[in-house]
Amino acid sequence: MRKVAVFFGGKSCENEISVLTGVFVLNVLDRTKFSPVPIYIHTDGGAYTAPNMTDIQTFKEKKYSSFTRVFLDGGVLYALGKRGKVKRLTKLDIALNCCHGGLGEGGGVSAIAEWNGIPLASPALTASGVFLDKCTTKTVLRALGVPFVDYLRVNERDYRKRGAFLLKSVASRLKYPVVVKPAHLGSSIGIRVAKNEDELRGALENAFTLDYRAIVEKYLTDKKDVNCAAYCHGGEIVVSEPEEAFGAGLYSFEEKYIKRTDPKMRSGGRCAFSGDLRDKIRAYTRTVYKRMDLRGVVRMDFLVSKDKAYLCEVNTVPGSLAYYLFCERVSDARAFFTDLLEEAVAQAKEEEKSIVYTGILSTAQPRKK
Repeated sequence: MRKVAVFFGGKSCENEISVLTGVFVLNVLDRTKFSPVPIYIHTDGGAYTAPNMTDIQTFKEKKYSSFTRVFLDGGVLYALGKRGKVKRLTKLDIALNCCHGGLGEGGGVSAIAEWNGIPLASPALTASGVFLDKCTTKTVLRALGVPFVDYLRVNERDYRKRGAFLLKSVASRLKYPVVVKPAHLGSSIGIRVAKNEDELRGALENAFTLDYRAIVEKYLTDKKDVNCAAYCHGGEIVVSEPEEAFGAGLYSFEEKYIKRTDPKMRSGGRCAFSGDLRDKIRAYTRTVYKRMDLRGVVRMDFLVSKDKAYLCEVNTVPGSLAYYLFCERVSDARAFFTDLLEEAVAQAKEEEKSIVYTGILSTAQPRKK
Protein backbone atom coordinates (compact mmCIF):
# COMPACT_ATOMS: atom_id res chain seq x y z
CA MET A 1 0.00 0.00 0.00
CA ARG A 2 1.48 3.33 -1.08
CA LYS A 3 2.11 6.05 1.51
CA VAL A 4 0.69 9.38 0.30
CA ALA A 5 1.97 12.62 1.83
CA VAL A 6 -0.90 15.13 1.84
CA PHE A 7 0.55 18.62 2.34
CA PHE A 8 -1.89 21.29 3.50
CA GLY A 9 -2.02 24.51 5.51
CA GLY A 10 0.86 26.83 4.77
CA LYS A 11 2.34 30.17 5.78
CA SER A 12 -0.37 32.06 3.96
CA CYS A 13 -3.64 33.98 4.38
CA GLU A 14 -5.26 30.91 2.81
CA ASN A 15 -4.09 28.53 5.54
CA GLU A 16 -7.60 27.78 6.85
CA ILE A 17 -9.00 27.26 3.35
CA SER A 18 -6.19 24.83 2.68
CA VAL A 19 -7.14 22.94 5.85
CA LEU A 20 -10.61 22.38 4.37
CA THR A 21 -9.09 20.92 1.20
CA GLY A 22 -6.49 18.85 3.04
CA VAL A 23 -8.92 17.29 5.51
CA PHE A 24 -11.37 16.56 2.69
CA VAL A 25 -8.71 14.76 0.64
CA LEU A 26 -7.43 12.82 3.66
CA ASN A 27 -10.93 11.45 4.26
CA VAL A 28 -11.74 10.66 0.64
CA LEU A 29 -8.56 8.82 -0.45
CA ASP A 30 -9.07 5.12 -1.18
CA ARG A 31 -7.77 3.29 1.91
CA THR A 32 -7.56 0.01 0.00
CA LYS A 33 -4.82 1.49 -2.22
CA PHE A 34 -3.27 4.31 -0.24
CA SER A 35 -2.21 5.11 3.30
CA PRO A 36 -2.51 8.89 3.71
CA VAL A 37 0.13 10.70 5.76
CA PRO A 38 -1.01 14.21 6.76
CA ILE A 39 1.65 16.92 6.76
CA TYR A 40 0.26 20.19 8.04
CA ILE A 41 2.35 23.32 7.48
CA HIS A 42 1.58 25.80 10.25
CA THR A 43 1.66 29.57 9.79
CA ASP A 44 4.90 29.47 11.80
CA GLY A 45 6.47 27.59 8.87
CA GLY A 46 6.89 24.31 10.75
CA ALA A 47 5.62 20.97 9.39
CA TYR A 48 3.58 18.69 11.66
CA THR A 49 1.69 15.41 11.59
CA ALA A 50 -0.87 13.69 13.84
CA PRO A 51 -3.52 10.96 13.49
CA ASN A 52 -6.33 13.38 14.43
CA MET A 53 -5.66 15.65 11.43
CA THR A 54 -8.44 13.87 9.53
CA ASP A 55 -10.95 15.55 11.87
CA ILE A 56 -11.73 19.18 11.02
CA GLN A 57 -12.64 19.74 14.68
CA THR A 58 -8.94 19.36 15.53
CA PHE A 59 -8.23 22.57 13.62
CA LYS A 60 -11.36 24.37 14.75
CA GLU A 61 -10.32 23.84 18.36
CA LYS A 62 -6.64 24.52 17.53
CA LYS A 63 -5.37 21.32 19.15
CA TYR A 64 -1.86 21.96 17.90
CA SER A 65 -0.21 20.60 21.05
CA SER A 66 -1.13 17.09 19.87
CA PHE A 67 0.91 17.53 16.67
CA THR A 68 4.39 16.11 16.10
CA ARG A 69 7.03 18.25 14.38
CA VAL A 70 8.37 16.48 11.28
CA PHE A 71 10.89 16.88 8.48
CA LEU A 72 11.80 15.05 5.28
CA ASP A 73 15.16 13.61 4.31
CA GLY A 74 15.72 11.34 1.33
CA GLY A 75 11.99 10.77 0.91
CA VAL A 76 11.66 9.55 4.53
CA LEU A 77 9.48 11.36 7.07
CA TYR A 78 11.11 11.83 10.48
CA ALA A 79 9.64 13.07 13.75
CA LEU A 80 11.56 15.62 15.77
CA GLY A 81 11.07 14.92 19.47
CA LYS A 82 12.14 16.56 22.67
CA ARG A 83 15.83 17.37 23.14
CA GLY A 84 16.38 16.98 19.39
CA LYS A 85 15.63 13.25 19.36
CA VAL A 86 14.81 12.02 15.85
CA LYS A 87 12.51 9.10 15.01
CA ARG A 88 11.97 7.55 11.59
CA LEU A 89 8.25 7.47 10.75
CA THR A 90 7.80 6.23 7.19
CA LYS A 91 9.05 6.26 3.61
CA LEU A 92 6.77 8.29 1.35
CA ASP A 93 5.75 7.01 -2.10
CA ILE A 94 3.68 9.90 -3.50
CA ALA A 95 2.85 13.49 -2.54
CA LEU A 96 -0.25 15.59 -3.10
CA ASN A 97 -0.21 19.35 -2.60
CA CYS A 98 -3.30 20.88 -0.95
CA CYS A 99 -1.62 24.15 0.13
CA HIS A 100 -3.43 27.23 -1.18
CA GLY A 101 -1.38 30.38 -1.69
CA GLY A 102 2.01 31.38 -0.35
CA LEU A 103 5.15 29.35 -0.84
CA GLY A 104 3.16 26.14 -0.41
CA GLU A 105 1.30 26.65 -3.69
CA GLY A 106 4.03 28.78 -5.25
CA GLY A 107 6.61 26.02 -5.58
CA GLY A 108 7.72 25.24 -2.03
CA VAL A 109 5.96 21.89 -1.76
CA SER A 110 6.94 21.06 -5.35
CA ALA A 111 10.60 21.67 -4.52
CA ILE A 112 10.42 19.56 -1.35
CA ALA A 113 8.91 16.64 -3.26
CA GLU A 114 11.40 16.86 -6.12
CA TRP A 115 14.38 17.23 -3.78
CA ASN A 116 13.27 14.09 -1.93
CA GLY A 117 12.53 12.09 -5.07
CA ILE A 118 8.81 11.78 -4.28
CA PRO A 119 6.42 11.68 -7.27
CA LEU A 120 4.09 14.68 -7.01
CA ALA A 121 0.46 14.56 -8.16
CA SER A 122 0.45 18.36 -8.46
CA PRO A 123 2.21 20.95 -10.67
CA ALA A 124 6.00 21.17 -10.55
CA LEU A 125 8.17 24.03 -9.31
CA THR A 126 8.34 26.29 -12.38
CA ALA A 127 4.64 26.41 -13.23
CA SER A 128 3.67 26.73 -9.56
CA GLY A 129 5.83 29.83 -9.15
CA VAL A 130 4.72 31.39 -12.42
CA PHE A 131 0.99 31.08 -11.82
CA LEU A 132 1.01 32.17 -8.19
CA ASP A 133 1.75 35.69 -9.48
CA LYS A 134 -1.24 37.12 -11.34
CA CYS A 135 1.00 39.56 -13.21
CA THR A 136 3.43 36.90 -14.42
CA THR A 137 0.41 34.83 -15.44
CA LYS A 138 -0.61 37.60 -17.87
CA THR A 139 2.87 37.54 -19.42
CA VAL A 140 2.58 33.81 -20.06
CA LEU A 141 -0.94 34.13 -21.46
CA ARG A 142 0.22 36.83 -23.87
CA ALA A 143 2.97 34.51 -25.14
CA LEU A 144 0.47 31.68 -25.59
CA GLY A 145 -2.06 33.86 -27.41
CA VAL A 146 -4.72 33.37 -24.72
CA PRO A 147 -6.92 36.46 -24.20
CA PHE A 148 -7.05 38.28 -20.84
CA VAL A 149 -8.52 41.49 -19.47
CA ASP A 150 -6.38 44.63 -19.75
CA TYR A 151 -4.46 45.38 -16.55
CA LEU A 152 -1.73 47.37 -14.83
CA ARG A 153 0.81 46.01 -12.35
CA VAL A 154 1.42 48.18 -9.27
CA ASN A 155 4.36 47.51 -6.95
CA GLU A 156 4.03 49.12 -3.53
CA ARG A 157 7.50 50.72 -3.73
CA ASP A 158 6.65 52.35 -7.08
CA TYR A 159 3.27 53.45 -5.79
CA ARG A 160 4.84 55.22 -2.82
CA LYS A 161 7.15 57.13 -5.19
CA ARG A 162 4.89 57.75 -8.19
CA GLY A 163 1.37 57.18 -6.92
CA ALA A 164 -0.19 60.15 -8.73
CA PHE A 165 1.19 58.97 -12.08
CA LEU A 166 -0.08 55.43 -11.51
CA LEU A 167 -3.55 56.68 -10.60
CA LYS A 168 -3.67 58.74 -13.79
CA SER A 169 -2.55 55.72 -15.82
CA VAL A 170 -5.42 53.66 -14.44
CA ALA A 171 -7.96 56.37 -15.25
CA SER A 172 -6.68 56.95 -18.81
CA ARG A 173 -5.88 53.39 -19.83
CA LEU A 174 -8.37 51.17 -18.01
CA LYS A 175 -11.19 53.59 -17.15
CA TYR A 176 -13.40 53.05 -14.10
CA PRO A 177 -14.63 50.78 -12.65
CA VAL A 178 -11.57 48.61 -12.01
CA VAL A 179 -10.92 45.62 -9.77
CA VAL A 180 -7.88 45.56 -7.48
CA LYS A 181 -6.29 42.30 -6.32
CA PRO A 182 -3.21 41.35 -4.30
CA ALA A 183 -0.96 39.77 -6.94
CA HIS A 184 -0.05 36.64 -4.98
CA LEU A 185 -3.26 35.81 -3.11
CA GLY A 186 -6.16 33.57 -4.11
CA SER A 187 -9.61 32.78 -2.75
CA SER A 188 -10.68 36.36 -3.58
CA ILE A 189 -8.91 37.62 -0.45
CA GLY A 190 -8.29 41.38 -0.53
CA ILE A 191 -10.22 41.98 -3.77
CA ARG A 192 -12.11 45.24 -4.17
CA VAL A 193 -13.91 47.10 -6.96
CA ALA A 194 -13.06 50.80 -7.36
CA LYS A 195 -15.43 53.17 -9.14
CA ASN A 196 -13.30 56.30 -8.74
CA GLU A 197 -9.86 57.51 -7.69
CA ASP A 198 -10.64 57.68 -3.97
CA GLU A 199 -11.91 54.10 -3.97
CA LEU A 200 -8.84 53.03 -5.96
CA ARG A 201 -6.53 54.56 -3.35
CA GLY A 202 -8.35 52.69 -0.60
CA ALA A 203 -8.32 49.42 -2.55
CA LEU A 204 -4.58 49.68 -3.21
CA GLU A 205 -3.81 50.47 0.45
CA ASN A 206 -5.86 47.44 1.43
CA ALA A 207 -4.02 45.23 -1.08
CA PHE A 208 -0.64 46.44 0.17
CA THR A 209 -1.43 45.31 3.70
CA LEU A 210 -1.49 41.77 2.27
CA ASP A 211 1.01 41.84 -0.58
CA TYR A 212 3.87 43.96 -1.97
CA ARG A 213 2.32 43.91 -5.44
CA ALA A 214 -1.21 44.53 -6.70
CA ILE A 215 -2.86 44.06 -10.05
CA VAL A 216 -5.48 46.50 -11.33
CA GLU A 217 -7.81 45.13 -14.01
CA LYS A 218 -10.61 46.58 -16.07
CA TYR A 219 -13.84 45.50 -14.37
CA LEU A 220 -16.37 43.96 -16.71
CA THR A 221 -19.80 44.85 -15.34
CA ASP A 222 -21.68 42.39 -17.54
CA LYS A 223 -19.35 39.43 -16.96
CA LYS A 224 -19.85 35.86 -15.84
CA ASP A 225 -17.30 33.97 -13.71
CA VAL A 226 -16.58 30.61 -15.29
CA ASN A 227 -14.35 27.75 -14.13
CA CYS A 228 -12.77 25.06 -16.28
CA ALA A 229 -10.16 22.50 -15.19
CA ALA A 230 -7.83 19.90 -16.64
CA TYR A 231 -5.79 16.94 -15.48
CA CYS A 232 -3.81 14.15 -17.10
CA HIS A 233 -4.98 10.53 -17.11
CA GLY A 234 -3.25 7.75 -19.01
CA GLY A 235 -1.01 10.31 -20.67
CA GLU A 236 -4.01 12.21 -22.11
CA ILE A 237 -5.28 15.62 -21.01
CA VAL A 238 -8.87 15.54 -19.72
CA VAL A 239 -10.71 18.89 -19.78
CA SER A 240 -13.87 19.51 -17.76
CA GLU A 241 -17.03 21.16 -18.93
CA PRO A 242 -17.10 24.89 -18.07
CA GLU A 243 -19.05 25.77 -14.94
CA GLU A 244 -20.46 29.16 -14.03
CA ALA A 245 -19.83 30.44 -10.51
CA PHE A 246 -22.97 32.31 -9.56
CA GLY A 247 -22.34 35.49 -7.61
CA ALA A 248 -23.56 39.06 -7.32
CA GLY A 249 -21.11 41.32 -9.17
CA LEU A 250 -17.67 40.58 -7.74
CA TYR A 251 -17.20 36.89 -6.95
CA SER A 252 -15.98 37.53 -3.43
CA PHE A 253 -14.46 35.48 -0.63
CA GLU A 254 -17.84 35.53 1.12
CA GLU A 255 -19.63 34.08 -1.89
CA LYS A 256 -16.96 31.41 -2.40
CA TYR A 257 -16.78 30.15 1.16
CA ILE A 258 -19.48 31.62 3.42
CA LYS A 259 -22.65 31.77 1.33
CA ARG A 260 -21.66 28.56 -0.42
CA THR A 261 -22.85 26.64 2.65
CA ASP A 262 -26.35 28.01 2.05
CA PRO A 263 -28.14 25.81 -0.54
CA LYS A 264 -29.87 28.91 -1.93
CA MET A 265 -26.51 30.55 -2.65
CA ARG A 266 -24.48 27.57 -3.83
CA SER A 267 -21.99 28.13 -6.59
CA GLY A 268 -22.09 25.87 -9.55
CA GLY A 269 -23.98 25.00 -12.67
CA ARG A 270 -22.81 23.72 -16.03
CA CYS A 271 -22.81 26.63 -18.46
CA ALA A 272 -25.36 26.74 -21.25
CA PHE A 273 -22.95 28.53 -23.60
CA SER A 274 -22.99 28.29 -27.34
CA GLY A 275 -20.83 25.59 -28.84
CA ASP A 276 -18.15 28.02 -30.04
CA LEU A 277 -17.69 29.75 -26.68
CA ARG A 278 -17.64 26.44 -24.81
CA ASP A 279 -15.03 25.09 -27.22
CA LYS A 280 -12.83 28.17 -26.84
CA ILE A 281 -12.83 27.97 -23.03
CA ARG A 282 -11.89 24.30 -23.14
CA ALA A 283 -9.27 24.92 -25.83
CA TYR A 284 -7.62 27.73 -23.83
CA THR A 285 -7.59 25.47 -20.77
CA ARG A 286 -5.98 22.63 -22.71
CA THR A 287 -3.41 24.96 -24.31
CA VAL A 288 -2.19 26.38 -21.00
CA TYR A 289 -2.12 22.94 -19.37
CA LYS A 290 -0.15 21.39 -22.23
CA ARG A 291 2.24 24.22 -23.10
CA MET A 292 3.18 24.87 -19.46
CA ASP A 293 3.67 21.15 -18.77
CA LEU A 294 1.20 21.20 -15.89
CA ARG A 295 0.63 18.20 -13.62
CA GLY A 296 -2.20 17.07 -11.41
CA VAL A 297 -5.48 18.98 -11.59
CA VAL A 298 -5.42 22.69 -12.42
CA ARG A 299 -8.44 24.99 -12.49
CA MET A 300 -8.59 28.02 -14.76
CA ASP A 301 -10.87 30.94 -13.95
CA PHE A 302 -12.39 32.83 -16.87
CA LEU A 303 -14.42 35.99 -17.27
CA VAL A 304 -17.01 35.80 -20.03
CA SER A 305 -18.38 39.02 -21.48
CA LYS A 306 -20.20 39.69 -24.76
CA ASP A 307 -19.52 36.17 -26.03
CA LYS A 308 -15.79 36.48 -25.38
CA ALA A 309 -13.78 34.52 -22.83
CA TYR A 310 -10.81 35.99 -20.94
CA LEU A 311 -8.56 33.83 -18.80
CA CYS A 312 -8.20 35.51 -15.43
CA GLU A 313 -6.28 33.16 -13.12
CA VAL A 314 -4.63 29.74 -13.19
CA ASN A 315 -5.02 27.84 -9.91
CA THR A 316 -2.36 25.15 -9.56
CA VAL A 317 -3.90 24.02 -6.24
CA PRO A 318 -7.65 24.65 -6.63
CA GLY A 319 -10.10 24.39 -3.74
CA SER A 320 -11.07 20.75 -3.04
CA LEU A 321 -8.72 20.01 -5.98
CA ALA A 322 -11.62 20.89 -8.31
CA TYR A 323 -13.08 17.38 -8.06
CA TYR A 324 -16.57 18.90 -8.49
CA LEU A 325 -15.77 19.80 -12.11
CA PHE A 326 -15.25 16.13 -12.96
CA CYS A 327 -17.44 14.26 -10.45
CA GLU A 328 -21.21 14.22 -10.07
CA ARG A 329 -21.04 13.09 -6.43
CA VAL A 330 -18.55 13.42 -3.59
CA SER A 331 -18.22 9.64 -3.56
CA ASP A 332 -16.83 9.82 -7.12
CA ALA A 333 -13.87 11.85 -5.84
CA ARG A 334 -12.22 8.68 -4.50
CA ALA A 335 -11.64 7.32 -8.02
CA PHE A 336 -10.67 10.80 -9.27
CA PHE A 337 -7.92 11.22 -6.66
CA THR A 338 -6.75 7.67 -7.36
CA ASP A 339 -6.29 8.61 -11.02
CA LEU A 340 -4.24 11.69 -10.04
CA LEU A 341 -1.94 9.68 -7.78
CA GLU A 342 -1.42 6.78 -10.18
CA GLU A 343 -0.67 9.20 -13.02
CA ALA A 344 2.00 10.87 -10.88
CA VAL A 345 3.72 7.54 -10.23
CA ALA A 346 3.60 6.61 -13.93
CA GLN A 347 5.01 10.00 -15.01
CA ALA A 348 7.82 9.79 -12.45
CA LYS A 349 8.90 6.40 -13.83
CA GLU A 350 8.88 7.67 -17.40
CA GLU A 351 10.91 10.77 -16.53
CA GLU A 352 13.50 9.11 -14.30
CA LYS A 353 16.96 10.10 -15.54
CA SER A 354 20.51 9.44 -14.46
CA ILE A 355 22.87 12.00 -13.01
CA VAL A 356 26.06 12.29 -15.07
CA TYR A 357 29.28 13.16 -13.28
CA THR A 358 31.59 15.28 -15.43
CA GLY A 359 34.82 14.43 -13.62
CA ILE A 360 35.81 18.10 -13.60
CA LEU A 361 36.99 17.89 -9.99
CA SER A 362 39.73 15.41 -10.92
CA THR A 363 41.33 18.04 -13.19
CA ALA A 364 41.01 20.94 -10.76
CA GLN A 365 44.33 22.29 -9.53
CA PRO A 366 44.72 23.24 -5.85
CA ARG A 367 45.33 26.91 -5.22
CA LYS A 368 48.82 27.82 -4.13
CA LYS A 369 49.04 29.47 -0.75
